[in-house]
Amino acid sequence: MNVRALPPLQGLCDRHEHVVLLWDERIQGRSLLGIGKKRRLLVESSRPGDWSAWNAFIDETQKQSSWAFGWLGYDLHESLGLLDDNQRHQTIPSHPGGWPLMCWWEPEIVVEWASGVADPQIVAGITHPWAFDIMQLLTSSDEERKRSSTEAEGDWAPLEACWTQEAYHAKFNEVHRALQRGDIYEMNLCMPWTGKAPAYASWSIFERLASHTKAPYSAYVQAGPWRTICASPERYLAKRGNTLHSHPIKGTVKRGKTKEEDQALKQALASSEKERAENVMIVDLVRNDLSRIAAPNSVTVDELFGIHTFSTVHQMISSISCTLTENVSPLEIMRATFPMGSMTGAPKLSAMRHIAALEESGRGIYSGTIGYVSPDGDWDLNVVIRSLMHRADTGRVDATFGGAITLLANAENEYQECLLKAEALRECMAR
Repeated sequence: MNVRALPPLQGLCDRHEHVVLLWDERIQGRSLLGIGKKRRLLVESSRPGDWSAWNAFIDETQKQSSWAFGWLGYDLHESLGLLDDNQRHQTIPSHPGGWPLMCWWEPEIVVEWASGVADPQIVAGITHPWAFDIMQLLTSSDEERKRSSTEAEGDWAPLEACWTQEAYHAKFNEVHRALQRGDIYEMNLCMPWTGKAPAYASWSIFERLASHTKAPYSAYVQAGPWRTICASPERYLAKRGNTLHSHPIKGTVKRGKTKEEDQALKQALASSEKERAENVMIVDLVRNDLSRIAAPNSVTVDELFGIHTFSTVHQMISSISCTLTENVSPLEIMRATFPMGSMTGAPKLSAMRHIAALEESGRGIYSGTIGYVSPDGDWDLNVVIRSLMHRADTGRVDATFGGAITLLANAENEYQECLLKAEALRECMAR
């Protein structure tokens, strides 16, 4: 398979506060790079009007036929008004790392690797004074790439789980009791991890992670001190004209050491009653979410139980699409679908209440979304999983790992799946 070479961006990350790379190394994929900012919307704590401000920002982007990049954190669901007052008191308003809930901005320069094209081209800001230097950097030699990744000494601490194995089992048992009572029939339980890395290391960690995972919805997002290092294989929503697409993941297994073992693991995932049950529950949830903003009879399951292979894991992915009703706003789409069902559970609101009670802290950007809005009004948003949140000003690194729990789930198996998902990020943090 033809692939693109990851651009050497250490120099850009050192010189500019705002850098975003949405990266798909596959030639048939699309990648985007944004540098600098013209205007920005930053929300650090939840308050009424957050989503209206975002909708206005996106609306202005579309009116100006410009680009916007950014993230929406999971904890923004509080200001969507999904939970009533009695439910909302259980939610946790902030992430322990002090992560902003939302940050979107319009870059000064945008570079695109178009689908089917190996070489980059500037699609916004071509007359900007930085444009020539940026294109030179993106086409630098291998020796220049090597120099740009050189690392210095700094304060590092390995990524470690914040919960003990016993604590995870206890929380798992609480989820199982909720399942047995009928409060929920699936819930995504996630546990936090933390470590430390020096400010200069954000990009080099992303280089290692992207090289290891080769995930199609990878992202490096730098907005001042807040850096997200993301190797997501999952798409939350993509808007193409008046069509909306969602690709939820439920079901993960590691790659085999031999071709035979790899094929056996892949087949076991495809035929797993537990994984298929989890997947179809989320497909039904997404279909229900999309139906709120879809034209009548337009919600379609395009693929069910698809098995997709990545560098470190096989995953079960389904695809759902719909035709949007006329004049539906970005805010209305988010109100119908956010946060994504693959990261909450079903029924969604009940699962979110149990998540708030059991996880004990905000998720930050984890299980939120990173993406872009293009000048033609289309957009693409990933699901923030397989990710590190790095604070350049404090050195703190946060990560979260979890999985869906149903009555068929086993506590130790689910705990081991969390460790499997953490492995690639722990290796990238290892010194």
